[in-house]
Amino acid sequence: MKKTLLLAAIALVFIALPKVSLGQVSFSHSLGAAYYVSTSTIITEYSESTSTIGSPAILYSPRINVVELGEEMTVSVGTHLGLGFSADTSTGSASFALDLPVVAEINFGHGAHADTRSSVGGYAGVGYGINRLGGGSDFDGVSTNKASGPVLNGGVRALINGIPVGLRVSYLLNMEEGGNVAGIGAFYTFGF
Repeated sequence: MKKTLLLAAIALVFIALPKVSLGQVSFSHSLGAAYYVSTSTIITEYSESTSTIGSPAILYSPRINVVELGEEMTVSVGTHLGLGFSADTSTGSASFALDLPVVAEINFGHGAHADTRSSVGGYAGVGYGINRLGGGSDFDGVSTNKASGPVLNGGVRALINGIPVGLRVSYLLNMEEGGNVAGIGAFYTFGF
């Protein structure tokens, strides 16, 4: 039985192999804005408190397409780097953000690679990321969320009035003591 399953798996690989192209590696990137938020609960012997930290950021997303799975589908490796800082002088509060995931993604339709003809597409991926969110004011002190762990992300890309734009959502499952981190962003894709 095991030999039959092994032979079936090998046959499936050889049937699918002609559809996969390990041709030219290509590069693409996008630039936009994002917002990251994390909520964590601190439980002590006498109390339980919840803090929410959020911050806007500039989003830069370079990627390398390493495998073409069809005319309009690629597998890529890249990041979605988020860096941000904001301050409110009237309340004395400030916040910062650093988001650095490394992800493998499947891209389809618009934006998968430079030769795609679709006007709508998307992507989904998994990887590992680190995130640092901080915020505070003169009244509250400073709270910081340090997060690292598996990250899930996905989004859509589209041509809207001839402009290549997209939306991204992400969720980092924190393996440290703080809370998980959710992110949302909008971006412009270069070269499409």
